[in-house]
Formats: sequence, structure tokens, C-alpha cells
Amino acid sequence: METTVVKGLKVIEALAAGGGQSSLSDIARSCAMTKSNAHRLLKTLEDCGWVRRDPATRGYALTLRLWSLGARALHGMDLRAVAAPHLRRLAEATGESVHLSVLENGEAVYIDRAESAEIVRAYIRVGDRAPAWAVATGRAMLAFAPEPEIAAALARLEAFTPNTPADPAALRRKLAETARTGIAMTFGEWKAGVIGIAAPVMGPDRRPVAGVGIAGPEARMQRADREAQIAAVRSCAEAIARDLGLLPAAAAPADPDGDPQSDRPAGERRHG
Repeated sequence: METTVVKGLKVIEALAAGGGQSSLSDIARSCAMTKSNAHRLLKTLEDCGWVRRDPATRGYALTLRLWSLGARALHGMDLRAVAAPHLRRLAEATGESVHLSVLENGEAVYIDRAESAEIVRAYIRVGDRAPAWAVATGRAMLAFAPEPEIAAALARLEAFTPNTPADPAALRRKLAETARTGIAMTFGEWKAGVIGIAAPVMGPDRRPVAGVGIAGPEARMQRADREAQIAAVRSCAEAIARDLGLLPAAAAPADPDGDPQSDRPAGERRHG
């Protein structure tokens, strides 16, 4: 692996995470490298037009060149095409139906699926919509949505089954748990007798671009290895994010230059 390239990417990620200007010391500390090494990388990025330095504050910030590149890449990217092989693998690993959805106006919009081979299975059609708070993929995304979007969903709560969280406080507790664990689970809350497990496909700004999960009949899902199912769903979501280029680059290796001034931080049913 070309360590200089990896370190340069880490610097870009540190600047993006900073949300504004960052000092040389902050960048070096965040990237676990010496100030001299960080300065060399920043100077190269500045010369290439990726970074600008404020002469008054001596702080560093990203230019719009990175945003422009990302916008062009996103425009040419097909989420369904990237996710499809991972959906198939998740269906094979769990034996359950797999759903990929996006969040729109408080609803989970199903954009792709991979069918279970079982005769009795959870079923959705591509293009179907469901209330985000009542289905696993929707809740996995809603938990990380901006507060106005969550509040709008809370204002529309409706009980579809006896298990639907129709109380705003109860739903907020479920969303908080999903935000903490990164996993959403539903137990017959949209359609009775269906259990769903989902995870968000996260972008670098902690905003989900999609939700992916499995759903199946309660009797079979209750017999399954729950931890293995959760791990498989989480792995699928991370793999999709990685192939979309949304996960951070691998950690940079230790700085080899030995600078003593280092600032190192130590059944076929409707979906559920």
C-alpha cells in the first residue's frame, strides 16, 4: 500500500470532519502523524487545489474541488447496481428476504430486493412504500435523520398492528436505541407475524443513504441465530457503503520519519 497516498486521504478526511478550518496541530493529532509530515501533505494538497490556507488564521480548509468531484461521482453511481451482489449474499447467508430502501417524506421506499428461497417468506414489490417508523429499514434510516424529519414522522403515527409504537415517546426510545446500536428491529409492527432486522448504509456525515435488512415469518426468525443475523445485516450495510466509497479510508500506518516533535495521540407475507 502506498503510505503517502493513504496519509493524504486521511488528511482530507480530517479536514472534512472538522467542518471548517483546522490548525496544523489538530490535523497532525487527528491523523496520528508529525507536524512536519502533516505540513508537507497539506502543502502538496494546497498546490493541487484541494486545500486552501487562510493567511490570517493560518488554518486549513478543503476547497470546493472535493465537493465537485463527489457530486460528479454520485451522479454517475447506481445504488441498486452497487448493492445488488451484497443483497444476494445476505439472502443466501440468512435464508430470508432482503430489502433495500431509501427514506422519502417519512416513508421507506423499496428500491430493490433479493428473495428468500423459502416458500413462506416476507414479500415486497420494488416501488412499494411503508411508514418508516413501522418497518426495519425505515427505522434504521429515520433514527439518523434530522430532527425535523423525525418530528414530522412522529406527528403521523398510526397503529397498524397491536405492536406498532403509536406513542411518540415509545418511538423515540426505539429510535434512540437504533441510533446507539446501528440496528433496527421490528416485531410485526407493519404486518403481523413478520420480524425485520435492518441497518443503515451510512454516509461520511452520519446521514444514511439507504437502509438494508432482512424480514421473515416470526416463527422461523425466532428460531434463527439472532446475533448471526444482526452481524450479517451489519456486514452487508458496511459492504455497500464501502463499495459506494462512503466509508473512511483505512487507517494510515505509523509515521516512519521518526520526528521527535510528533503529536501522536496515544411465508410469503407482506414486509415487516
